[in-house]
This record gives sequence, C-alpha cells and structure tokens, in this order.
Amino acid sequence: MTQSFETFKGEIERALSACGLDPYRACDVNAAAAFLDDDQDTNAPDDFWTVIRRYRTPQREAVIDPDDLELELTGGCGRCGLEADMMCAGCGRCNCDRHDQCKRPARQ
Repeated sequence: MTQSFETFKGEIERALSACGLDPYRACDVNAAAAFLDDDQDTNAPDDFWTVIRRYRTPQREAVIDPDDLELELTGGCGRCGLEADMMCAGCGRCNCDRHDQCKRPARQ
C-alpha cells in the first residue's frame, strides 16, 4: 500500500508536534514528505526518522546539545531527556508538556 504526499506530510506534522516541536521550524516538511513519497517505491525505503533528520532545519540543528543528539536521532526529546519509547502512554508526548488531561490506556 502506498501513501500520498499529503499523508506523509500529515505524519511528519503529527510526529514533530508530538515531540513538542513546530514542524515547520524544525524540518522542511514539504521536502521530507516529497522524499518519502518518492522513496516508498524503492526496494529499501529509508526509515521515517532518518528522513526527518536529513531535512532538519539549520535553526533546529543549532539548538540541539551534542549530548542530546542521540535522543533526537532516535525520536526522543533532547530537551527533557526522555527516550522515544518512554513517551506518555496517553498522548505520546514527552515531559516538556503538561499531561493533566491524559488518560492512561486501559491495556496498560
């Protein structure tokens, strides 16, 4: 099943927003979505986060602490130090946001 440019664009916007970032300040969303759209037809498409890192804006690169780069590269948050698999079970966001309204899923 292939996805459209608009679908990829929406996924990028949601993923970066969930990380507490303004998608259009953190990444060239249109270029990354266009790349993902073209790349999905290859034998070995690139990983989603690899593409996001490739199209990260220079402004975003400048504010990342080198010690936090590994967290950023794996989908975690370099600001609060939370790894990607430790995000909120209710909303998927990191500790940089308030979680007063989050509901823990019943399966957890």
